[in-house]
Amino acid sequence: MDKEFYNEDFNADPDANVIVDFKVIVPKGNLNRVYHEIPAESSVGTWQRVAAMTDDILRKLSAKTFQVEKLSDTEAKLKVAYPLELFEANNIPQMLSLFAGNVYGMNSLEYLRVNDVHIPNELINTFPGPAHGPKGIYDIIGIDQGPILGTIVKPKLGSPPDVHAKTTYDAWRGVDGTSGITWVKDDEPQTDQDFCRFEDRIGRVLEYADQIKSETGRQVIYAANITGSISTMMKRADYVVDQGGKCLMIDVVTTGFSAVQHIREQDYGLPIHAHRAMHGALTRHHDHGIHMKVLALMYRLAGVDGIHTGTIFGKMGYGKIEEDKEEVLSSNKKLMGDLGNMKQVIPIASGGVGVRNIGKIIDALAPHVVITAGGGIHGHPDGSAAGATAMNQAKDAALQGVIEDDALLQWAKDNEAVELVKALTNQS
Repeated sequence: MDKEFYNEDFNADPDANVIVDFKVIVPKGNLNRVYHEIPAESSVGTWQRVAAMTDDILRKLSAKTFQVEKLSDTEAKLKVAYPLELFEANNIPQMLSLFAGNVYGMNSLEYLRVNDVHIPNELINTFPGPAHGPKGIYDIIGIDQGPILGTIVKPKLGSPPDVHAKTTYDAWRGVDGTSGITWVKDDEPQTDQDFCRFEDRIGRVLEYADQIKSETGRQVIYAANITGSISTMMKRADYVVDQGGKCLMIDVVTTGFSAVQHIREQDYGLPIHAHRAMHGALTRHHDHGIHMKVLALMYRLAGVDGIHTGTIFGKMGYGKIEEDKEEVLSSNKKLMGDLGNMKQVIPIASGGVGVRNIGKIIDALAPHVVITAGGGIHGHPDGSAAGATAMNQAKDAALQGVIEDDALLQWAKDNEAVELVKALTNQS
């Protein structure tokens, strides 16, 4: 096979190449074959010489495997460099179709995983990126930095608009009007079902947001789920803006990159809260699919302002989503690290959050994080308002370095944090 596709002496200029880290598992005897086939299939489309394949095309546009770490006779990690000329500006689907497209179907592979991607600033800066980022969100709330506490209205589905809205108000208010949480979001399948119509729900919730502002002076945020077809999302976004909403929510994996970019490009003036429902189909298998940090990077390019990346302790029994600390931190680095001229994206930690683990999450992820708890707030024995206050009390303790269960319970008793005491003694 042609050395143009596999050359460990090739100097892959990071300013002139998109560099993709792959992990491959193959049938015995196929490793050397895939070192050639992956870059060939995902760049010029063939490793065989064809009539139109000129030396100039092959030299300028062929991707190249330039670094290999052989793990066994059937498993390896490799880096492949793709010349910038292969990519269209501001086009995520084209980018993914190129290096994460047909290669997944190659019969020389058993498993293929895209573990990381480096994109030069020349291409990065053609994408819109976030309109607001963490600072824009902080400015809406009137704070300098997080952590920001939030909730998801539970039950996930079934509550009529008045119950949904009152639950939201209770969580914002807390037991005394000022000890509630700041951020409330719809859950991922909550759109416009008969039992809770979109416009009725949004209108009622935003009336309560105005009431909170009037009563306490606090600005709160409601992430309204506009997920649907592109035309439907635009109509729903218009309604949220007209009602004075502060945030749009989109199920970004199921709606698709182009839909997300289209909503971003409308410049509604509101942050985009990205829920990653269905990401596990792509990210969960550690030998196949796409690492969450790569998806995080792509959604930053698309222009979301916040996206779920995990609770950080899912594998340790503290959360319900299967992810470890390294995975979450690497995703968050893609959101918060330097990236051309692009604004940052605030990570969102959710999934099994409660008073017993929020301190650990804050310790690992603060200050720039939104932490959303569902049952951890609404499951409080005294209701959602008490649950929100208890969560805020646990946050206060964590910011003072009090994290572990025994110390947290003692802190709660010493500070007469009644709601937190009840939560700790009622949560398993």
